[in-house]
Amino acid sequence: MRIKAAWHMSHRMPDRASLDRGVKWHLLHAKVCGCRAVPRTVVKELQRRGMKVPSRG
Repeated sequence: MRIKAAWHMSHRMPDRASLDRGVKWHLLHAKVCGCRAVPRTVVKELQRRGMKVPSRG
């Protein structure tokens, strides 16, 4: 899948983002861009919360 550079430029992940912030960012990223898989730490947190792990794009 091709990276959406404009989206990435306008939606930067903050340095030292909290796990909650990372989860929110990766959920949006998977929906809008999905150029890479959701990281393992975020997958584990989504599972812990009983949430569906999104597919790419």
